[in-house]
Amino acid sequence: MADVLSVLRQYNIQKKEIVVKGDEVIFGEFSWPKNVKTNYVVWGTGKEGQPREYYTLDSILFLLNNVHLSHPVYVRRAATENIPVVRRPDRKDLLGYLNGEASTSASIDRSAPLEIGLQRSTQVKRAADEVLAEAKKPRIEDEECVRLDKERLAARLEGHKEGIVQTEQIRFCVNIFQDFHLVTKVIFLSTVIKVFV
Repeated sequence: MADVLSVLRQYNIQKKEIVVKGDEVIFGEFSWPKNVKTNYVVWGTGKEGQPREYYTLDSILFLLNNVHLSHPVYVRRAATENIPVVRRPDRKDLLGYLNGEASTSASIDRSAPLEIGLQRSTQVKRAADEVLAEAKKPRIEDEECVRLDKERLAARLEGHKEGIVQTEQIRFCVNIFQDFHLVTKVIFLSTVIKVFV
């Protein structure tokens, strides 16, 4: 199972759609919460006894969506939306990794604990009220459908009549058999007479 940063990179490089729904970020059949920590270390943390901090998925997505902005404008916009910013020293390196220009980064912590994405159902779920509304619809059969069904049934029944053997046909077959049987007897008797005479 890949980490969220690798999946984000793959989707960004392949220009696949990343869906943000509520507090969830959806990558095809997998999803992570927006606030999940990636394994990309925030610049300036983890030194001199300080604990390492990691960028959240939300902060990196916000950078990708606002990459066209200058850094000061990006920082102001992130502050108004209450999203942690990607620091300027990390910006170029992180974008290079996410765009596929670099295969890895020194800031990626391979030993960081990773949160596994939730596997989502690939089927489209319908809202409960949508299902109920469909169930409550009365069944309406139009006259044309009923007429067509009756014609199909009549045609099926008509087809079975062809399989019924009429008594006249039976008599004809019996007569032919009797005639055949009679001819066979005559041939047999003539053969026997020739042998003994």
